[in-house]
Amino acid sequence: MFMSRRKKKLAAALVASAIVWTAAASPAPVQAGNEKNRTTKVVTFASQALAGDSTKGNDELTYKVYLPKGYDKARAEGYPVLYLLHGSHGDETGWDDFWDTLDDMIESGSIDPVIAVVPSSGNSYWVDSGKFGAYESAVTQDLIAKIDEDYNTAADRSGRYLMGYSMGGYGALRYALEYPELFSAATLLSPAIQKDEPPATSGAVERGSFGDPYDPEVWTAKNYLSALESYAKQPHRVPVYIFAGDDDWNHLSEKEDLPEDAYKYNMEVQAVQLYQELHRKNLFALPFEKWEDVPGNPAELRIIDGGHDTDLWLTGFRDGLLYMLEGSESDALSPVYDAGQYAPKHKGTVTTETASLSALSADAADGSEMNYRLYLPHGYKSDNKTRYPVLYLLHGSGGTETSWDPFWPILDTMIEEKRIPPVIAVAPVTGNSYWVDSDKFGSVESAFIHDLIPLIDSSYNTMASREGRGLVGFSMGGYGALRYSLTHPELFGGATLLSPAIQDGEAPATSGAVERGSFGEPFDPERWTELGYPKALKEYAKKKLPVPMYIMTGDDDWNHLSEKEDLPEDAHKYNMEAQAVSLYEQLHRSNLFALPFEKWEDVPGSPAELRIVNGGHDMDVWASGFEQGLPYLFANGLQSATAGFKDMEKHWAKAAVDSLVMKGIAAGRTDDEFAPDADITRAEFTVMLAHALGLSVEAGAEPPFADVDGSDWYAEAISAAEAAGIVTGDGDGKFRPGEPITREEIAALGERALDRLSEGTSSAGGGPTAAFTDAGRISGWAQDAVRRLTAEAIMEGYPDGSFGPGRHATRAQSAVIISRLIARFE
Repeated sequence: MFMSRRKKKLAAALVASAIVWTAAASPAPVQAGNEKNRTTKVVTFASQALAGDSTKGNDELTYKVYLPKGYDKARAEGYPVLYLLHGSHGDETGWDDFWDTLDDMIESGSIDPVIAVVPSSGNSYWVDSGKFGAYESAVTQDLIAKIDEDYNTAADRSGRYLMGYSMGGYGALRYALEYPELFSAATLLSPAIQKDEPPATSGAVERGSFGDPYDPEVWTAKNYLSALESYAKQPHRVPVYIFAGDDDWNHLSEKEDLPEDAYKYNMEVQAVQLYQELHRKNLFALPFEKWEDVPGNPAELRIIDGGHDTDLWLTGFRDGLLYMLEGSESDALSPVYDAGQYAPKHKGTVTTETASLSALSADAADGSEMNYRLYLPHGYKSDNKTRYPVLYLLHGSGGTETSWDPFWPILDTMIEEKRIPPVIAVAPVTGNSYWVDSDKFGSVESAFIHDLIPLIDSSYNTMASREGRGLVGFSMGGYGALRYSLTHPELFGGATLLSPAIQDGEAPATSGAVERGSFGEPFDPERWTELGYPKALKEYAKKKLPVPMYIMTGDDDWNHLSEKEDLPEDAHKYNMEAQAVSLYEQLHRSNLFALPFEKWEDVPGSPAELRIVNGGHDMDVWASGFEQGLPYLFANGLQSATAGFKDMEKHWAKAAVDSLVMKGIAAGRTDDEFAPDADITRAEFTVMLAHALGLSVEAGAEPPFADVDGSDWYAEAISAAEAAGIVTGDGDGKFRPGEPITREEIAALGERALDRLSEGTSSAGGGPTAAFTDAGRISGWAQDAVRRLTAEAIMEGYPDGSFGPGRHATRAQSAVIISRLIARFE
């Protein structure tokens, strides 16, 4: 991570004294009425570079300048300057949407005050060209000198920064590499770059910046690979922050206009390739020890969810500034694992189990048993009807029973915070097997697929369908999770791959895949190819059963170039981020299932997400990926736990009923039916409410009502509710447990429950009950309760505008009301 904070007096103007201005600046009026008290103005000045080029009538350069709140032209310490380059068809207003973010960052102290400058160059690609003019020279020679002359700037490279989006990202990269003596860092937001030839349909080809008509030699001469050659020979280092979205424009949508492998042009692919050239290669040919970090140029790579738009760029703008100015980032993009942050109140049970599996008994390897760690969520009961989804967790190389132990508190926390529903988790232990069948480690894949899954489904309350099974794997386990998803899509509804140890092509000679015996001992390249994911993708495509996948890796994972002579010169191709983007392109950005789609529309690939964050091959990345990947699975394929009642499958109250049943708050009328539309009795509602509030009484306590016997199934709950002041009976010493409860009676009990849950701190609040068409029929003793519960959205009226105070409540309505009650305080 590049870290530098500039706090010193900086030198005077770079070249201002050498420039002769041909016209005075023409400032626009300062913007008024801005609550942030920033100043922005538009300036047009005569540029020597533009005046001297071959383009007629274009001798002036226009820019907008941003001056921070409190800008002091006499301050001893000059202000850093941020040069912001717009995208295609842009002008000096191209960064106006970013000023509020810049104001907030300065105001909060996240960064020190800066000056920002937005030059206008149309579709120039920020290079000198015959069609648009000498904009590169105008910016690097004239504009910088002008800004240093007119404003209180830190007038040397340590005080200048570059940022550009889209076409501006191309320009920012070019200026950073061609003029490292001028700039100290650069941020590239979805940069419109290409390592090789640009697409025939791109602005680089069609708009004339690289020849009109397009000249490939001009493109090559101005492209970043050429710039890197001279950059590598000079002493400066310009840290580069590369930021893109995984849903940027997919060039395959252009169909016949581009080749069949047009996804190679996609933004995320080009971002990864640039990162390899800049940071993962030994760009400066410096000496380093084998197995140590390769001394590349400082750079960071981030791929997040998003397209080619301002929403994405605002995130990159913020984190790019933090990186360049403060040497830090947000936690979301630079995660740090802290076991102490996971402190759930309720924990699932984790045990080690052993299973004798027939596939292992039949193979040539020793042993017929497989150990696995079993996680059962808090509240799991083997004798109820709840059916839980199952996560199969596949460990990395050398895995043991403890490999997933750091993840159990994360899982508990996510369930408790309702980010995911309760799940069962199974973590088999298979050592260095790579999760495939092999002579050395046994028939692991067959045992997993054909023996272990049926065993789990028959032994525990699982949802025994593909919608009820998910896969998660890290490192070697990511290879296994990917393979199982592709070869057995009928079994799994989603997968999360954390730093997956995959390769599109041959495996590195030094990898565990080659050295440990899973693919033959000695290694058999044909066996590797046979089991590799490129071949599995072909069979997966035929089945047309999409398995949504969440792929996450760190940009600082193992760099294979550090192994020097053990691997080829292009060993960076094996790096995790390169392999992750290759998988993503084949899985999601290609028309994998050969489905029809219209030109320019989304390519119908297999559902997937790609994330590349700051980090290596460790829990910093994997914990974050686990937390992000599991909600993705449940939003895109896996189903939540279900109470298993036949009459709730499509009922509007299913989620509330399932939740209460899993918590032990509610139960069905029978093993197979909840009876959601039946009237709920006073006893049934009181039992649910008492369980929700956690009420209890001493065993053997005498029930307080004449019509409640101590042997009744509801006696303890009613006694506890009466002791807590929740229920009071009907005034003649009876409770009438078997009678239906009315909606206004529920309101009264609900208000008392609110008081107990809030410990007297909840306000009475609420609007008039007269809002209901039958407000006059609400009993006086229930008026306040109805007012309060409807105001707090715990109860609501009917579509006809009535409340129905005397109507009997149904079991479904009651489940929803109690769910809302407890949700207010969870």
